[in-house]
Amino acid sequence: MSIDLGDLLTERIDDFAVPPADPGVARAAGRRLRRRRRTTTALAATTVIAVGVGLAVTLPGSGRDGRTVRDPAYASVGPLDFSHGARAYADPGATLHLGGRDFPYGDMTWLDTDAAATQEGIVFFDAGRPMLLDTKGEVSRLVDGPLDAPHGFHPTAKVDGSGRVVAWATLHDGTATIAVRDLATGDELGSTTLDCGACGDLVIDGIDRGAVFVRDRSGTRTWSWGADEWRDFAGPGTRVADVRAGVVLYDGPRPTDLGEWRLVAGAIDAQLTLDGRYVLYWSSTLQPTTPGEAPVVLPVGPPAMGDSFGWYAVDTDGSILVATGTDYPGFTIYDCVVGAPRCDEVGRLKVTGGDPQFIGVDM
Repeated sequence: MSIDLGDLLTERIDDFAVPPADPGVARAAGRRLRRRRRTTTALAATTVIAVGVGLAVTLPGSGRDGRTVRDPAYASVGPLDFSHGARAYADPGATLHLGGRDFPYGDMTWLDTDAAATQEGIVFFDAGRPMLLDTKGEVSRLVDGPLDAPHGFHPTAKVDGSGRVVAWATLHDGTATIAVRDLATGDELGSTTLDCGACGDLVIDGIDRGAVFVRDRSGTRTWSWGADEWRDFAGPGTRVADVRAGVVLYDGPRPTDLGEWRLVAGAIDAQLTLDGRYVLYWSSTLQPTTPGEAPVVLPVGPPAMGDSFGWYAVDTDGSILVATGTDYPGFTIYDCVVGAPRCDEVGRLKVTGGDPQFIGVDM
């Protein structure tokens, strides 16, 4: 297919949602808020403004093929090395580090902690439209056609433990479409629709073993795309923090439908390792999800929450990213393989714009 820049700009402006007056307020949220749930309306505004000066967007027909409209803002991105994980971290407002490269934060404001890091690149939203920054440094639309982006619609995107299968939700004329795509092949594995008006409370909380966890004001349900089957999972007081390898980490009342899932109670801002064996929660001590197993302590970072400064995330390759230091605002960034005797130092930060951020894999 083809599209000229004028048509692209017109469509983006039509989709534009008015941002709040002070987008910096969202970035100033405390470290224990689950920052990847944060509102991204201001991000939509920033991206639309970028379209006004031109950008490089690959418009896919099937898969990710299509015409590219180039702009220096994206032309300088270049190849990204995800062979050791995305290793995506940032000093908000100053510097962003991604795939072995360093970028001025202002050049890539369309990436934030609501993005989803995968082995194929970073999935992010532009005015309600899922986009992919791939490891070649190219940006492509994952969904074509008209979409809406009303204020409050922030469904998030989630990637499964393989690092390549992603679920997202889009909205058009009061109907939300949930889709699952294999980014490595470009194949759509399944899709379904929901009539939900503005869908301001629709959130995708996880994807695992052929099921997407979808939450709204009535509670959480699972949608199995192979059978196109919905099942109630939990009431409105329960939140799914993470789901990996058949393990569901949840906060609140115990889910009502166990099905094939193994339940582990935890905090909403905790994460599971990709194999589902351990819970990562604000310290270097990973707690087992199976009773009787021993915890694993990473070689770096505080062994208990509050001992010193530490920020954590599970990277796309299953390793643990750690930002730690005893002299705030200075941090050293490590990449730790669970159970290994040492961690790799991947960089240093002296934050000027707030706490360290992990992009696409944040707690």
